[in-house]
Amino acid sequence: MKVTPISHSNIASLDFNNIEFGKVFTDYMLVSDFDGEKWSEVSITSLQNMEMHPATSVLHYGQAIFEGLKAYKNEEGEVNIFRLKDNLNRMNASASRMKMPELNVDAVYDGILEFVRLQKDWIPTQEYGSLYIRPFMIATDHTLRALSSQTYRFVVIACPVGFYYSTPLSIYLEKSYRRAAKGGVGYAKAAGNYAASFYPTDLAKQDGFDQILWTDVTNNYSLEELGSANFFFVKNGIVNTPEMHDSILKGITRDTVINLAQDAGMEVKQEKITADEFKNALKHGEVDCMFATGTAAAITFINEVSIDGEKFQVNSNSFSPVMKLEENLIAIKYLKNQEHPEWNVVV
Repeated sequence: MKVTPISHSNIASLDFNNIEFGKVFTDYMLVSDFDGEKWSEVSITSLQNMEMHPATSVLHYGQAIFEGLKAYKNEEGEVNIFRLKDNLNRMNASASRMKMPELNVDAVYDGILEFVRLQKDWIPTQEYGSLYIRPFMIATDHTLRALSSQTYRFVVIACPVGFYYSTPLSIYLEKSYRRAAKGGVGYAKAAGNYAASFYPTDLAKQDGFDQILWTDVTNNYSLEELGSANFFFVKNGIVNTPEMHDSILKGITRDTVINLAQDAGMEVKQEKITADEFKNALKHGEVDCMFATGTAAAITFINEVSIDGEKFQVNSNSFSPVMKLEENLIAIKYLKNQEHPEWNVVV
C-alpha cells in the first residue's frame, strides 16, 4: 500500500456543530485501477479531481456502483468501522451483476482501515454524527461502443456527516412508477437505480412526503423498499419486512436489525406483503410501528403513510420494543455493547 501524506489538512474548515450531509470531504482518497487483468496496488493520496475523457465509458453506459458505510467515534476516542467486510462483499456482488471486476477484499479492507486511521480527527463523536465512507467503482475505457469496459477505477472518499433524518418520516406508497424490476439490477448498488428514482421521489416531495415506499407494480403492488432504505413494520407485535428478491437491495442494516430483533426474542417475518394487506392492517389498527433501516437512516421511524390517497397515522417513535432495538444498535456501533464483535472493526 502506498500512502502519500498531505501537506496541509482542511479540517479547520469543518464545523462539527453544522455538518451538511455529503458536502464536506476529508483530506484523503483511496484509489486502485484495473487494467483489464488485475488491480493495481491500493494507494492513498490527497483528495483531488479526476480528469475524464469525454468518451469515458461510465458517462455513456452507466457502469458505476457504490457502497455506503460508516465509522463511529465514541467518547473515549475509539473508532469503529461498522460491518466493513459485509459492505465489500456486497460491492463484489454488485460488480458481478454489472459485469465489473471484483475487488481483492483483503487488500481493500486493509486500505480502508489505513484511510480511516489517517483521518480520525475528521470523525464526529456520537453527539454530532459519524464518518460516512463512500467506496465506488466506475468504468474508464474511452469508447462509444456499447460494451462492458475493460478498465475500471475504484475510489474511496469520505465525509463527516450529521444525522440524515431528525424527525419521523411521512411516506407515499407508489403504484405508478417502480424503482426496479425483477430480473434487473435492483439488488445491486448501481448508480442508475438511484437516478431512476429521483423524478417520482421529487413528485412525492412536492406533495409533502419525505420518501416513497416502492412496490412491485406487476405483482399485486407487493411492498419493496424505500428510496434509500429498507422497510419494516410491526403488526401485532411481529416484525414484518418484505422478503428479499432481486429487485430489492440486500440492506446490511436490515440484516443487523433482523438479528437484533431475534436476539431480543421478537418474531420476524420476511414475506411477500401486498399493498392491500398492508393497508388493511393499518385500517384495523394492527400496525404498532413503521420504520426504515439503512446506513444513512440507521433506524428511522415512519409516522405517516399515504396509500391510494388515504393517510394513516402510527405513533411509531413511541413504540418501545423498536426504540430498544435502536438503542442496542447505537450501543454496538459505539462499542458499548459487545454482543456482536464480528460486526465491528476497531481502527
